[in-house]
Amino acid sequence: MLKAVDVIVARHMGFCGGVKRAVEMARNTAQSSEGSVYTWGPLIHNPQVVSRLEEAGVKVAEELDELAGDAFVVSAYGVEHSVLEAAKAGGMRIVDATCPVVIRAHSLAFKLVEDGFQLIVVGDHGHPEMVTLKEVLGEKVTIVHTRDEAAAVKLRGRIAVMSQTTQSMENFRQIVGDLALRTKELKVVNTLCPAITVRQEEAEVMVEEVEALVVIGGHHSANTTRLAEIGRGRELPTYHIEVPDELDPAWFSGVRKVGVMSGASTPEWIIAEVLQKLEEIGSISHE
Repeated sequence: MLKAVDVIVARHMGFCGGVKRAVEMARNTAQSSEGSVYTWGPLIHNPQVVSRLEEAGVKVAEELDELAGDAFVVSAYGVEHSVLEAAKAGGMRIVDATCPVVIRAHSLAFKLVEDGFQLIVVGDHGHPEMVTLKEVLGEKVTIVHTRDEAAAVKLRGRIAVMSQTTQSMENFRQIVGDLALRTKELKVVNTLCPAITVRQEEAEVMVEEVEALVVIGGHHSANTTRLAEIGRGRELPTYHIEVPDELDPAWFSGVRKVGVMSGASTPEWIIAEVLQKLEEIGSISHE
């Protein structure tokens, strides 16, 4: 048994509003539908939640020819128009569970391009939110993830920069600063999700108060990964886990304070299981 340590649990844990809304919409759709219900790719970036939804009748389609049945639920991150059209062609009822924050960000992007700005978006290549944006705007938008990528973009005329809703605040800030030195006119539009931003701000404080950090959430969840990056950036022992079985007692040997945070797509039941496991590992008291 390890020496008892304190666990500092973040204030902002569990589903954000957009994720909660998407999950509830998918469940309700499955309950009210007699035929098949599909999403294109995972509804949210949490495998355990997606698995439970599948048990409830919400299947994940990976091929366009699978899109036939009663209803198609658009994921929280949005979906490409080509996929949406395939679902409609398959006679499916469309249930749009796109996060309102994502919808707002995309609307702002379309308006900036319409107004004649060269648009640069700080985001993750391949993320559904970025894929959808690129599909609509094509060469009118440039996606960059790093300062080096941003530095390689040839700037011309009026420049606008915005971000993927789940992007790192610090990464966005640095790229905006770099671009500001290279152009006479730069319009900065903050499209970072407030629910994600507040967790990153809390992480910046927490990493100064603990000796190890446990971040709970899908390994492919962008916003969860950001929290882990903050801990690792401070050279703090940081462990990004999806489920309690991933916890290793050796991580907490000699540790007196452990911080626990979660991504915005992590359900309360997994968080509770992780906290219970931490108690079993080290007779941990909660603060």
